[in-house]
Amino acid sequence: MQENIFGTVGAGKRRTWLLALPVLLYVLLTAGQLLTVLPALWGGLITKQNLDVYPHLLYFLGVTFAGGLAAVLLWVRYFEGRGLESVGMIFGGRAWRHGGTGYFVGLLMGTVSVLGVWAVGGYNPVAGHRLLDASFGPIILLMLAFCIQSGVEEILFRGWMFERVAARFGLWPGILANASLFTLMHVDNDSLTWPDGAIFFAMTMSFAIFLSLLVVRQRTIWGACGWHAAWNWLFITWYGLPTTGVAVEITPLVVDLSGADGAPDWLTGGAMGPENSVVTTLVLVVACVWMAVAQRRRAKPLTDD
Repeated sequence: MQENIFGTVGAGKRRTWLLALPVLLYVLLTAGQLLTVLPALWGGLITKQNLDVYPHLLYFLGVTFAGGLAAVLLWVRYFEGRGLESVGMIFGGRAWRHGGTGYFVGLLMGTVSVLGVWAVGGYNPVAGHRLLDASFGPIILLMLAFCIQSGVEEILFRGWMFERVAARFGLWPGILANASLFTLMHVDNDSLTWPDGAIFFAMTMSFAIFLSLLVVRQRTIWGACGWHAAWNWLFITWYGLPTTGVAVEITPLVVDLSGADGAPDWLTGGAMGPENSVVTTLVLVVACVWMAVAQRRRAKPLTDD
């Protein structure tokens, strides 16, 4: 059954070809990023080696992802003939309310994941940490950069792709399609080993399914954007742990944690950080089940707030 997630099905000049949508998403995102990365590389502002090293990381998270978003929005506006609301960018009171709620829930779920690993002996605090020593400047800049990076990913996957597939084939085909592509685009060599690879696929699919259900519940993209931004920012800046394999040498806000001696990577997440822990995967799976049950109970025609 078709699903009108944002209430915009049928609007616009053209429909993007669904079979080409995954390739087009990848091409437009990459093209937009290249248009912002290449001038910085040629100008010596960044290099291939320091692109994921702070402070150059800020350019990658902020500017290059914004370039990717611009490319997709130009396609939506001038090829499809649709507005921003067609990708879930619905403004007004709901935007602030949903975004703030999503951010809070992201902080809460990320903290539950970290504390869960810590409780079973996966992490140890680094001695000598004090709140006043926290790297407040980098922490604030990283918060802003992750808001851009995470927001772009949500608008592309849970906004554009999800809505287009669900409008033709229904809710769950749309969820599984965007979650599968999201997972595949985050695969690297470290994601293909056992058992880390299995944990990675289960975690990332659960991550995307949960956010898809959050979008369905709120009917805007902002809650998912807030949740994703808080999640990515939290591990580095609150607990001194990597986010998706990216580690930044700063003094965190809450406590500086490191993997306990002898703790297996499937528990701590290893170099990938808490995201690749079975504890985090369990947290996300439980959240998916809860959201799916809640969505089923609310199954009725969608109307505006």
